[in-house]
Order: sequence, then C-alpha cells, then structure tokens
Amino acid sequence: MNQPRYGEPSLTRCPWLSGEAGDIVALSGQKRRTRSELIRAIRGWANTRLPTGRDVALYDSDPWRFTAALLGLWHAGHRVWLPGDNLPETVNHLRQRDLVLLGEFPQAWAPPPPVSDVMPEPDLPPEQEAVVLFTSGSSGEPAPIFRTLGQLEAEVAAFERHWPLTGGVVISQVSHQHTWGLTAGLLRALATSHPFGLEIVTWPETLAEWLMNVPVSALISSPPQLSRLPESTTGMPNRAPGRIFSAAAPLPHEAAVQAEALMGSELIEIYGSSESGAIAWRRPCQDTAWQALDDVMLHCDGERTLLRSRRLPEPEQWHEQADHIRLVSDHPVRFTLHGRADRIVKVAGKRVSLEGLAHHIKDFPGVLDARCLTIDHSGGRIGAVVAMASDSIAHDHDTRRALISDLRQHLARAFEPVVLPRFWRFVHRFPVNAQGKLTRAMARHLFDDLDDRRQPRWLDLESATPDQHRIALEIPERLAALEGHFPGRPIVPGIALIHWARQQAERLFGEQDQWRDMRRLRFPAPLLPGDRAVMTLSRQRGDLNITVASHRGQHLQMRLLGVDPMPDHGESS
Repeated sequence: MNQPRYGEPSLTRCPWLSGEAGDIVALSGQKRRTRSELIRAIRGWANTRLPTGRDVALYDSDPWRFTAALLGLWHAGHRVWLPGDNLPETVNHLRQRDLVLLGEFPQAWAPPPPVSDVMPEPDLPPEQEAVVLFTSGSSGEPAPIFRTLGQLEAEVAAFERHWPLTGGVVISQVSHQHTWGLTAGLLRALATSHPFGLEIVTWPETLAEWLMNVPVSALISSPPQLSRLPESTTGMPNRAPGRIFSAAAPLPHEAAVQAEALMGSELIEIYGSSESGAIAWRRPCQDTAWQALDDVMLHCDGERTLLRSRRLPEPEQWHEQADHIRLVSDHPVRFTLHGRADRIVKVAGKRVSLEGLAHHIKDFPGVLDARCLTIDHSGGRIGAVVAMASDSIAHDHDTRRALISDLRQHLARAFEPVVLPRFWRFVHRFPVNAQGKLTRAMARHLFDDLDDRRQPRWLDLESATPDQHRIALEIPERLAALEGHFPGRPIVPGIALIHWARQQAERLFGEQDQWRDMRRLRFPAPLLPGDRAVMTLSRQRGDLNITVASHRGQHLQMRLLGVDPMPDHGESS
C-alpha cells in the first residue's frame, strides 16, 4: 500500500492527536469541542476491553460520539462495521455475523470502564482494515465492502489535491454511516485538521443558521438535500460555503443550478460507487461530461468499463465497473455515462435485462424515471416502479388499468409478453435514502401489500418540515378490509383509515401511545378500490391533525390529542 506523500492529508499519522489542547476540532452554531476533549474520548475507547476474536459494529447518529468511538476503536486495532441504519432487519443481519453491537443499537453492548489510561500511538498502519461499509443495495442485497486505512486516506488525499479546503468547518448533510458522508464529510476534516460539524445539517432552515453563524469550508450534500433547498434566497445568508459537494446519486440539473445560485458557491458533483469510492467529477451547471480523478485510470473496450485505482484492494489490476461509459477524451480522461451494464434476470426461463425494461418504460409519454425488480414470492415475476408527471399519473381504478394496458402494449414491441412487469407502482418521485439512492429494499417496500392484504399501497412520502408529512396511498382491489363493505359496491371502512393514520403517525414521528383521544372525526366521502389518495399528518404542540383526500374530495378528517393536550373545551367528538 502506498504511503501518503509528504504534505498530503493523512489518517495514518493521526493528526487528531497533534496540536494544541485548546484547538477547536468540532463545532456547531452554539457549541465548541476542543482537541483535549477529543483525545480524552478517543483514549477511553482505545483502552476499553472488548470481547476478543469478534468484530464490532458501530451505529451512532451523533457525529461527536461516532468519531470518538471510531478513532478509539482504530487505535485499539479493531475493524469496525458501519451499517447504514439500525433498523430491525439490519440488526438481525449483524447479529448473524456475531458482531459486538455498539452505539445506538437496540440492546447494544455497554462497554465497561477503560482498563487503563494509556495514550494511543500517534501512527496507524496503512494496511490496517479500518471499516466495513455496505453497498447501497440498489441492485441487490447490500454486500460488505472492506476498506483499509490506506484506501480511505488515498481518497481523502485525492479530494484535497483537486479542491483544497479553505478555512472553516466541514459540515455534512449526509450521514457518516455511509461511505460518502464518512470520507468527504468526516475523515477529510480530520485528516486536514479542519473542524467537523457536531450535527448532520438536514433541513434548509438549519443550513441557513449554520452559514449565518460559522464560516463553512465545504458543504457535503446529496441530491435529496439539494433538491429541498428553497427557490428564493429569502432566509439564506450572504456568507457562502467554500464549495458544495454532491454525490451518491445523479443530481438533477435544475437542483444544481438552484443550489449554486442560492448559495453563491461552486458545486462539484462526484461520480463513484460503494466498491470503488470516488471515480470522477464534473461541474453539473457547466458540463454533462465527467473527468476522472487524477489517481484513477479508466478503459472502455466497447462492452465493458474497466477501472484501476490505488484505492481499490488490488490497485494494479483492472476492475470491471457496472456502468457503461463513452469516452470523450483521453487526456484528461473525460466520459459520459450510459446506464448500468448488469441486472440480467430470468423470468419463466427467458433472460431479460431489468435495465432494458426500465429504459423502454422511460420512453413512454409522461414517465420521468423507472426501475424494475423481481418480486420473489411471485415466482420471480417483475415489478415496475414508475415515476410520472403529475398530469399523467392515474387517480382511480379505470385510468390505472388503462395506463398499465398502454404501457404493456408499448413494451410488447421490444419484449416477449412473459417478461413484462406484472406489478406496477406509480409515484411522483422515487423514495430514496439519505444518499439519494433507491435501494432494492425501498423499492420492494412499495409492493408490501402483496404480502399483507391489510395494507394499502404506500407510495410517495413528502416531508415539508419535521412536523408535516404527506403520504400518497393507493387502495388495492384485493384489500382485506373491503370484504363485506359492501357487496356490489365495496368501500374502505373508516376504521381501516383510522388504523392506517395511527400506524403512519407512529412510524413517521417515532412515538407510540402518545395520543389519547380522537376528535373532529369525519368521513365526508367514501374511498373506493383503485383510488389514489394523499394522507397528510401535521403535528401541532403534541397534537396531530390528519386528513385523507383524493381527486374526489375528503375521505377522513381527524385530530389525535397528545397525552397532555392543551385545553380545548370547544371541540366535539
């Protein structure tokens, strides 16, 4: 493994242990953390005795606690698994690997007090296996990716050679549990002795406060966050971040233009993969082509894209990439992207490209994007998730059936009938994770009603603020609650709407048994099989206002009172 060049940022030389005790190493608008505090926290973890012979998994949403634990575990020689979340399915997967779970996991292992107070060594070996990250899961189950300290260091150094950081804090809108947030948002700050942010800056209002109160060297972001920025500069301060960086998913051109105009900073978009890290960059406001980073070699032989980089496990070998590219120039290496090369499946004995199917669906009028996947329990038949323009999406049973029929006729010109999608879900936009990825698990959740006939089809989720959420839902014709309500003209019973509303409230607000009573309960119009509707949940001082409405009017109006409701004697049940 190559040693870092003199003067390049380094993780192996542990710059977090060097400098003055009072140096600010992390901050927020109101809080400062010093080097002495960080060293003390690192030393505690480095001297804590953990079960021998087992790897550890770390999940902590707090950047300060996460950083202290990660660095301390490195100094103790541990390889650290970093899952993207702490959901039950993820926890079960980690437990099957016999990992010691640390941080914000349910029933996480509580470390005993440190066995000593020895100061960590100021150097770490570049070949040390540092982290195990996971693929995004966009084309299958998330798979582990093993990274050494030297590989992480090489990526940080590449960023710094291309875009040296100016003075100020590095703030991130992306979780450090994912490769982009970890390397660009946290490790780069540590390696270059820049302060890192004490919060994940999720909302535009919070970002405006940060820019107003502290100088920002770099804003590490992704398409979901940048697409959420306001359209006007009202409320945004004049102080701009040094640069804006976006990665993890394609950034819409309109969002890039808006972000640069709003914040007055250069926006750099990074292309890469979980397996290879960062590969290339571009200024999306100025160019559609990508330019390879200076330590990356790319080759295209017509069918395959081949990659070499010292940040890969075998830096002297060519590694095949899953994306098709078309070279624009060789010096420097510039290219355009042309879709993924993998995801070939068999349906009823016939081979079909899921990417090819999705590509043809995108050519249909009104379609903005499409993704195809296999639905396991149906014998591997294909489901399609289709993002459509608002004026093209179906709102009732008849228009939905007509839309599906037209789509199937459109696809039948290029594909055999047996491989065409059997299940269709129409959305305004793809549900994506914090990195802007539509993972297979998230896409599969759109088809959960196939496994549970008590549920509607949960489709779009739009969160205007932390206290207001809008969820698009669709009523399956085979919904269990329709049975008996009523023969010849089925409608969704009101009790089912109430149950779904409480279920979604608990899921989105993370609160169970927090509402003691229902008020202002109304069912103005029936909801029918095939109807598409929107459930809106708005929280006010602990109470919750809920409506369900479709193109035919209101179907539910309800208020849930919190456990300590404000007195309101004027309401009737």
